[in-house]
Amino acid sequence: MARNRIDANVRCPSCNGQLYPRVLVCDSCGLKVEGEFVMNEFGSLTPDELHFLRVFIYCEGRIRDMEAALGVSYPTVKGHLASIKEKLNLSGQKPVDQKAVADPAPTADVVLDQLETGQISYKEAVKLLRGKKKGEKDDGNVAG
Repeated sequence: MARNRIDANVRCPSCNGQLYPRVLVCDSCGLKVEGEFVMNEFGSLTPDELHFLRVFIYCEGRIRDMEAALGVSYPTVKGHLASIKEKLNLSGQKPVDQKAVADPAPTADVVLDQLETGQISYKEAVKLLRGKKKGEKDDGNVAG
């Protein structure tokens, strides 16, 4: 049975506040679940912003391809990206260094950067530089 669907981005017609789902229904068996549901951060994006992200993914992040697909200029694409980044609360975050995450033995530069920023202690840095993994016991001999 076809049902009329309501876009989850609809605002309250009375006060323009954010609407939240309270009832979920299974179309297959009719089960209803009621409660307070939390929307993920993408639920706050407008249909236009979601379309922009779909184009971004389709173009594999190539802004020049996005310019052509959307018919807008480079600064416009960058502006939309900045706006969505702000809306998703990603503005002040540093990107994850995938190489550092995937590499079980970090380079000396990575270890020294972590030490400098306070992410690891002096002893932990020495262990890592000696080739021991985090959590391994050290013999306690740390040359200073």
